Amino acid sequence: MFEKINCKLLISGLKFPEGPCFDHYGNLWFVEIKGGNLSCWDGQNLKRFDVDGTPNGVMIDRQGHVWFCDSERGEIRTYNPKTEEFNTICCETIDGEKLKRPNDLIFDKCGNLIFSDHADGRTEFISTFCVLPKNSDKAKVISSGKLFTNGLAFCNNGSTLLLAETYNQQLWIGEWDAEKLELLNERPFAKAGNGPWGPDGIAFDENENLYVTVFNEHLINVYNKNGVLIDKILTIGSRPTSCAFDQSGKIGLVVTEAERGEILSFPELGKGLPIFNG
Repeated sequence: MFEKINCKLLISGLKFPEGPCFDHYGNLWFVEIKGGNLSCWDGQNLKRFDVDGTPNGVMIDRQGHVWFCDSERGEIRTYNPKTEEFNTICCETIDGEKLKRPNDLIFDKCGNLIFSDHADGRTEFISTFCVLPKNSDKAKVISSGKLFTNGLAFCNNGSTLLLAETYNQQLWIGEWDAEKLELLNERPFAKAGNGPWGPDGIAFDENENLYVTVFNEHLINVYNKNGVLIDKILTIGSRPTSCAFDQSGKIGLVVTEAERGEILSFPELGKGLPIFNG
């Protein structure tokens, strides 16, 4: 089942990279968790910006602002590349609970921000998924009782949401109501990983096949829309963390790899589904 696909090394010498995302100019943004950096690569040069915290997932809005989770501060933050300013957008829920360890994030089609808060829940079912309504500074819990929540991805034009639960080796699926801010009919989608780790970052290709980085197993699992495992792609390092498709199709699937501190590219995999930009 292992597919032999051409793999290219894009960047090396990184400190636990995660959360790749492309901006409107084609620049690749990601974080270096152990370096405390928000990083940007334009295809030739790498720039690093110290966030004074521990950054995780990354997403770009339509104004070009970089949104990221800061697990150390327990905050959702933004960086404006033009003014070089950082801002804190959210640090608590509507119930007054402080965010614990926000991890990954994605916009829906209405501009609401969905994010995971793993709360360091490796052995206790305390991790959650939340939504930050557009123009709000307080989040709402939409799914709870999980073990280390992680990556998120939309398909079916934003009406279906896929979620990764790492320490339970579980992928979940549900219908997303962007107006009522509710995750409906949440149910298991597929298993991924042999434990104790499991699925980390996830991304859809143009055919709505789901690509899943499986931490510590040298693998990217590929599932069809019915949750059937249809392929496995070997990675050079054992710890792929996150993945994203280049919307231009030139670079293909980009994968951050933590064991070797690298970013890899699989050009043959082409484009992914369009990403909502808030």
